[in-house]
Amino acid sequence: MTIGIYYFSGTGNTRYMAEEMQRNFTAKGSTCKLIPIEAITKGEQALAPEAYDLVGIGFPVHAYDAPKIVYNFLELLPNTRIRYFLFKTAGDKFLNGGSTNRMRMALAHKSWKLVHESFYTMPANMASKAKPEIIAKLVEAAKQHAVQVVNEILAGKRVLLPDTSTHRAFSLINRAESRGCSKGSRFWRADSNCIQCGKCVRECPTHNIELTEGKIVFSNKCIFCLRCWWQCPTRAINHPYINFVLLKQPYTLPK
Repeated sequence: MTIGIYYFSGTGNTRYMAEEMQRNFTAKGSTCKLIPIEAITKGEQALAPEAYDLVGIGFPVHAYDAPKIVYNFLELLPNTRIRYFLFKTAGDKFLNGGSTNRMRMALAHKSWKLVHESFYTMPANMASKAKPEIIAKLVEAAKQHAVQVVNEILAGKRVLLPDTSTHRAFSLINRAESRGCSKGSRFWRADSNCIQCGKCVRECPTHNIELTEGKIVFSNKCIFCLRCWWQCPTRAINHPYINFVLLKQPYTLPK
């Protein structure tokens, strides 16, 4: 079987699980390719889901739903019958990250067929102290779950996550968050520790950051994925209204 996994990852947790699933698919004899979603939305790679027997879509939970960039990606997908699976990551297992009904419906309108859903609890990237022993425990459990998920997918076992009215109600928070991200985007700053390396500019998945006249400038397209903050080598990036929930230092996932 040939499998293509399109994924979005802000601080690395979803990428980590995409790589783990790829490793397990490969160990079972399948061919599995990973494609970052922003490579498609930025036009850096051609979109060709028809080239695979099965397509995976992975994302981190933002306010009980997928971040806006994932929905932008869905709009680009072709209207043709394609089998796909979903997986998502979050720093809290509450309600399995909300409902995927909105995403299911968007893909059903394109004739895509959902065959499996899974959820991975990973270390939180904000509002929680990242203790090494907790990180190790969560990651190990997620890796074990990835083995089970891959086995279920290859065996043709259909698994869907709960989708109750409560799940859907919490997922509505995502709409408000998307608007808030745009309005709050302009408050990001690079302080005097900035060495103008340009990493945040290159890594931003939405082209929200520019280096202009020796200054880092933020526009209004931020989705609060925290990638710029997470990867800044001098910890120069900050936001006055959310600094209190950001970690003091990014953590490193075990290899």
